[in-house]
Amino acid sequence: MPRAAVLALATLALAIAVGVAAAARRDWTGSGPCGGCHAKQLAGWQATRHAVTRDRFAGKPLAKCLACHGTGEAPAGPAIAVEVGCEACHGAGAAYAEDDVMRNPPVARALGLADLSTPTARAALCLSCHARSTTSRPFDATAKVH
Repeated sequence: MPRAAVLALATLALAIAVGVAAAARRDWTGSGPCGGCHAKQLAGWQATRHAVTRDRFAGKPLAKCLACHGTGEAPAGPAIAVEVGCEACHGAGAAYAEDDVMRNPPVARALGLADLSTPTARAALCLSCHARSTTSRPFDATAKVH
């Protein structure tokens, strides 16, 4: 068994034994590394308003704003980026980013990858930020994101 797979299984067993805690700053990778394997999705995301969230703020955004307009632990903790990056939707990626872990969905989910495999799950996630309308544009929770 490859070393990374053994490490993933050990991490999974530990996560199950103690419960998965909130992600620490080191657990967030940022969107760039995701593009190493998911280049098409990263390029699609870069063309969205999620990628340029920083442009919406003249100065430093408040923590409460970063809960929807950032990636990380805001408002309860620090944001790692003022953008709605990959991990804002998919979860902090350091634990599941390894290729052999990512290819094992149950293990990847146990290590923090959000299960967005159904339209209902995707809509629920989107509506956690888009439930309140702050613009005149209607929101379509079924629209393609990237």
